[in-house]
Amino acid sequence: MTTTSIKSQITLHIKKSMGSNNPRFNGWYVGITNSTERRKAEHRINTLEIKFWKTFEAESMKNANEVESYFSKKGTSNRASANGAIKSSKFVYVFKKPVSKPTGLNGPFTEKNLIDKLFE
Repeated sequence: MTTTSIKSQITLHIKKSMGSNNPRFNGWYVGITNSTERRKAEHRINTLEIKFWKTFEAESMKNANEVESYFSKKGTSNRASANGAIKSSKFVYVFKKPVSKPTGLNGPFTEKNLIDKLFE
């Protein structure tokens, strides 16, 4: 699959998953790997209930890095690193980052949160 095709497929995947023609990319992660199953485990896909995981074969690390860098510039939370992958990393993957629930004063404001924070 060409890098142009992968970029288009990922963009379409994000738009469709978000139900928007103008989605925000900052809630998404695009990375590269040589083992999609290992990366799923490392990202704790089941534990964190990660949604909308999709994988594409880019045929080479160079192509995979190009796609990762493209989406990094669009605002995905990954940081592209040309030297951060091994030569067999030819898969590009994308997923919607899980929404974390803030705690303490960053969470729902309650009297208990305030008291707990004041008397730490």
